[in-house]
Amino acid sequence: MLKSGIYMQLAPVLFGRGVLAQAGEKTGETGITNALLVTDRTVLQLGWADRLASYLKAAGISVTLWAEVETDTPEHTVRAAAALARDRQADGVVAIGGGSTLDTAKAVSVIASCGEAILQEIPAFLSGQKRYPAKPLPAVLIPTTSGTGSEVTFVAVISSETLNCKIGLPCPPAYAILDPLLTVTMPPLVTAFTGMDAFSHACEALTERKNTPHSDLLSYEAIRLVSRWLPTAVRDGNNLEAREHLALASNYAGIAFNESGVHLGHSVAHALGHAYHLPHGICCALVTPAIVEFTAKTHPDKIKRMGEAMGSSVHTDDPAEIGRQVAGHVRTLLRQTGIPSLAAQGYAREQILAVKPSVYGEPLSMACDGTVTEQDVEDVLAGMYDHYRDECCLLDGLSDSDCG
Repeated sequence: MLKSGIYMQLAPVLFGRGVLAQAGEKTGETGITNALLVTDRTVLQLGWADRLASYLKAAGISVTLWAEVETDTPEHTVRAAAALARDRQADGVVAIGGGSTLDTAKAVSVIASCGEAILQEIPAFLSGQKRYPAKPLPAVLIPTTSGTGSEVTFVAVISSETLNCKIGLPCPPAYAILDPLLTVTMPPLVTAFTGMDAFSHACEALTERKNTPHSDLLSYEAIRLVSRWLPTAVRDGNNLEAREHLALASNYAGIAFNESGVHLGHSVAHALGHAYHLPHGICCALVTPAIVEFTAKTHPDKIKRMGEAMGSSVHTDDPAEIGRQVAGHVRTLLRQTGIPSLAAQGYAREQILAVKPSVYGEPLSMACDGTVTEQDVEDVLAGMYDHYRDECCLLDGLSDSDCG
């Protein structure tokens, strides 16, 4: 019998080369007339934010630019941007950038409308125990990377200084604009780890408790697309066919994990990111093979099909061997795309194992469709460190500096 569940998508998605030019029209359709434009310094220097501002202004939308986004969305930046939005009486937020930019914008849409006190009680709002006192401002989200899927998910992951952890603040988007042309400026390593972030979303969505046939379908397709096109995009960032497919993969994976969820792998990634400020995508990339081996114990058929989606036949019905083989295929993909190991980045095994208390018992880690023990967490952390070679195996055209 097929598993029951709800199919949903939070926001319309406009996809295609050059659709950024429609941003003014589409933003106007959400009711925004006075926008806070959220971005970071890199995207500003590339000229994308100014181009977006011109489209908004041409549609009669007033624009206040805020380009102070920081990696991992620290709470103080959300407070600062929300204060500016209130001061300028913004009635909506438009964001262009990577995952941290989109998460910042979504968080600002809540805090500007509902007040900073929300940041003191995020778990209560995340669990549904409390409701916002006002409706968040509409948020139009335009990604420049292919990884987080934040443009179609219901939470913004922020680094909470109040709670001393990474945590999701509920804030659904109003509209997403997905223009693959915006992603061609990503350097090889960023292309690699954002692509593997999307891969990890799809992998974990397959084995999260709330998964449905619909989320599974999107997850398998995202896995197929990343496996097929990520090495190409890392080699040649100007390959628009690869960029298009990766943009879709990221979006599909975002919809899948918004509907289903992520679990232990992301709990590990959040703990490592918070402790050592490692890029989220690199953490997700490195933990995914260990998650594959762990989830194969209870979901061997899904992990076997995952391997097939990667283009590799798995000729066994033994769960442990299925996990070993598919995890090996994922590690091969990491090497092909130049993802550096934890050891190569200078981290000791003991540092990685030290985050176990932050992972075990954390609600996200327990969302896996199966039992998670303290030993399981330790095994995943150890496997993440032990089973991926120290060398950063490079594709032609990548330099040592690209691998960190």
